[in-house]
Amino acid sequence: MTKIKLEHIDNLRRGMKSGSKIGSRWVPHHLYKYEEVKYQRSLKYRYLEISTKDRVNLKNLWQKVCLAKWWNNYTLEKNLESWSAKIFLNDVLQESWDMKTMKQLIKTYV
Repeated sequence: MTKIKLEHIDNLRRGMKSGSKIGSRWVPHHLYKYEEVKYQRSLKYRYLEISTKDRVNLKNLWQKVCLAKWWNNYTLEKNLESWSAKIFLNDVLQESWDMKTMKQLIKTYV
């Protein structure tokens, strides 16, 4: 298996070929401008914060980043309608509670 580098992930993020065959045409990775802000924030805090209405592209790209950097794949998924949130580690549910509590709790995980 090829070693995943951030340059390859950046190419996928821009909608180009990765250069190391880590992407697939069937798995979307291209990000829009508003998703770029969430992506940069997730790199800074080492967890991805998304809502239930976001596209799957950001989640797919975050999985690749966690593989490249050897991080745990933490995701905070917010439900804006019920004002609740869930914490996932590698797509396995860890905690579920109200949004304010989960935002504080995920910082202790990372």
